[in-house]
Amino acid sequence: MTTRIPTLDLHDWRSASAQRRTEISAELDAALRQTGMFLLAGHDVPAELTARMRSTGHDFMRLTPGQKGAYGVRRPYDNGWRGLGALQASAVGETSGVTGAPDLHEAFHTGPEHRSGDPKFDWLYYPDNKWPTEVPELRETTLEYTGRLNRLSLELLEIFAVTLGIDKDFFTSRSQRATWTQNVNWYPSLSMIGKVEDGQMRVGPHTDFGTLTLLDRQQGAGGLEAWNAEDGWFKPPFVPGTLVVNLGDMMLEWTDGRWRALRHRVLAPPASNPDEELVSLVFFFEADPDTEVQPLAAPAGGGAGMPAFIAGEQILEKVGVSLTLAD
Repeated sequence: MTTRIPTLDLHDWRSASAQRRTEISAELDAALRQTGMFLLAGHDVPAELTARMRSTGHDFMRLTPGQKGAYGVRRPYDNGWRGLGALQASAVGETSGVTGAPDLHEAFHTGPEHRSGDPKFDWLYYPDNKWPTEVPELRETTLEYTGRLNRLSLELLEIFAVTLGIDKDFFTSRSQRATWTQNVNWYPSLSMIGKVEDGQMRVGPHTDFGTLTLLDRQQGAGGLEAWNAEDGWFKPPFVPGTLVVNLGDMMLEWTDGRWRALRHRVLAPPASNPDEELVSLVFFFEADPDTEVQPLAAPAGGGAGMPAFIAGEQILEKVGVSLTLAD
């Protein structure tokens, strides 16, 4: 395999000399051009907080369908619970290897609690969180956890700007009121699910919509696979204590094709391991919804000639909502 997935250590970056930062940026740039992912160490998210986020999320998933249904998603871009069979990640922008079968996971979505003061704008882009009374500690834990991941995302956007040779605050100045979604993804065991269709996956092949995604995953027999043109599908390294960082469509377009949006999927466990049950924590970060994304000109940009767009409008279109802010 020719692919190398590097590890960015934030402690190293923060204390690095200019020469060392140039070396780190070159390695990061190469990985983002080839595959669109890397591992993140030195992120300082306490292991206890991550464990608490995973366990409280799992506590919610173990409620009855009737209890969870009270917090269900009601529209395409919404927070709350989506049950088994309600999701198909590969439904947008992906045709190769798609079975048409829904993904084998449930998800609980939460998002930012900041508001613009414009009720229509806020309804569209900052849907209310639905905090379950049956698991009261989930709210406090999620707010603490996502506060840290939001700050990490902004720091990574600064590093991306340095790597591209543009103003350090280029992305962060356009991400102070960013839309984001925190998923608790529950992958039930095959024993719980029952019959699985041929080729059905926990998450079908897809790219994410936003600028970057932070993933805390559990290792399993059925797990994450990434794709690039050089190697096809491969299993990225699992390093305990690190986060997986991958780029989404918005960053591919913002860099005018220089960097890739990671194409990835999550396989179901094999029949020989029917009791495997996993919980993934996935933080999808985007941009201020009214930001006009103008693809970067060369040499920072890749020269693909991609069109400009409004960040929030594109996100809503991709999840099935069509609108114009001027309406």
